[in-house]
Amino acid sequence: MENVYVCGWYEDKYNENARAFVLKTDSNGQEIWRDTLDVPSKYFALCITHTGNLILAGSLNNLCFLNTLNSQTGTEIWEYEDSTSNDYWFATVNEIIDSNVYKLFLRRTKYDPHKLCYYLIDPVGGSILDKHIDINTVYGITYTSSLMTPEKVWTGGNYNFNTGLVRYNNFGLGSYLGCYWTFSAIHIAGVHNYSTNRGCTVQYYDWGGGNYYMQVLTMKFDVSGIWGNSFEITRDNFSVTGSDKYENGKFVITGTINNELALWFIDHDLTEMEDKTIPTQNPRTGIDVVALPSSDMILMGSEQTDADSSSTDIFLMKLDQNGLVSTGENKLGQSLNIYPNPASDKIFIKNGNHSLQVATAQILNSMGRTVKTIYNLNRPVSVSDLPSGLYVVVIYSNNKLLYREKFIKR
Repeated sequence: MENVYVCGWYEDKYNENARAFVLKTDSNGQEIWRDTLDVPSKYFALCITHTGNLILAGSLNNLCFLNTLNSQTGTEIWEYEDSTSNDYWFATVNEIIDSNVYKLFLRRTKYDPHKLCYYLIDPVGGSILDKHIDINTVYGITYTSSLMTPEKVWTGGNYNFNTGLVRYNNFGLGSYLGCYWTFSAIHIAGVHNYSTNRGCTVQYYDWGGGNYYMQVLTMKFDVSGIWGNSFEITRDNFSVTGSDKYENGKFVITGTINNELALWFIDHDLTEMEDKTIPTQNPRTGIDVVALPSSDMILMGSEQTDADSSSTDIFLMKLDQNGLVSTGENKLGQSLNIYPNPASDKIFIKNGNHSLQVATAQILNSMGRTVKTIYNLNRPVSVSDLPSGLYVVVIYSNNKLLYREKFIKR
């Protein structure tokens, strides 16, 4: 069974008050659970550990933040916050093997000029095993990574405007030399394992004169034999965001073409590229794509719900390897609206995108126990009898979990 985990953050219409979220769906896009933080926060990356736990990397209260959840239930196991990392966030997280010991490898980044920096963290208890600040200053941010071998991670981002950067040395001997690989790139859509001895990057760049190219570059792990190919993007209005690679070597890249959801396909030999758009009623943007072992793909994107509004919905769509819809999409929408929050007497439970008339709600305490069940969500819900503390409202309809949101009882 193919489960899908999605992380990111919600914002209000002013692009403020970010709240990190993560959710899990089954292979058909049906949501299993969701967790949303109730303080300023963002999730930028996730990984699954060898024990099956879910690791989430990002920021909390403008500091580097790491959160570990039980992937089956969504309950927190441990968290880490670096109090010395003001204005930074953890941009990538991967689990590596160092001398037969599993460790979390993280890169931190920020928008201002900064030194490259990595952390090694114990995936079981969250203790810091190593932290190293490099000698080199970069002027862009890190935002993508991939495990090349059990002990090697490539992390990618921008060195500065129009220059991509991949950091290929991770830790230990040689990692203090500031080794990295730079090339022309407006945005790196992903870094991937190309073969048993090569990694690769997928990016697009400006050749000049309004001519843009998609490019796949490969390099051996011993930092030799750079090879690749470029393909002209013949569309006038486009964006490139994320990518993945199938087990058969085929690349799939997502973004937009003329405000429509777009895919580009590049064969493993880097000899040809084709593109495809998926017409929709409202403007859509592909954010990232995951190539599944079944040869299908999961596409995550955002949709502008109203031409006169800046609000967007997040959606998941399952397609086959040719970009044809495999199963119905699942719109995730915005999180549940509970107000007032904090509350002392009554709360209202609302959602602007879906009717809650046939839904049932449960209020869970901090121990996960159901303390109240609500069958009518069209009227205020009394919480005056609940002790002060943190609670979670979960909404079900036809035994399907729709929403999960926290509130505070004063």
